[in-house]
Amino acid sequence: MSTNEQPSARKDKSWQSELGRSSSSLGLGIQLAGSMLVYVIIGYFVDKWLDTAPWFIVIGSIVGMVAFFFQLARIAKRMSRSSENHGAGDE
Repeated sequence: MSTNEQPSARKDKSWQSELGRSSSSLGLGIQLAGSMLVYVIIGYFVDKWLDTAPWFIVIGSIVGMVAFFFQLARIAKRMSRSSENHGAGDE
């Protein structure tokens, strides 16, 4: 019976190691989505407060998208520099 349990244990261990390797990417996605969501939520509450729906939600969406792309560009630049530094160290 122990032979049946070992592949399952290895499968569980590989799943956990893959999750550990992908955790930085998952965090990055949550961070980018959060940067847009914050502005949409602010727009929603301003619309409720001023009774101007949907204008501030639209404005919040646009500002959120701009913030999203700036954040994405900043992260891409940082990752590019990081990979260049790692590549230079290999030579």
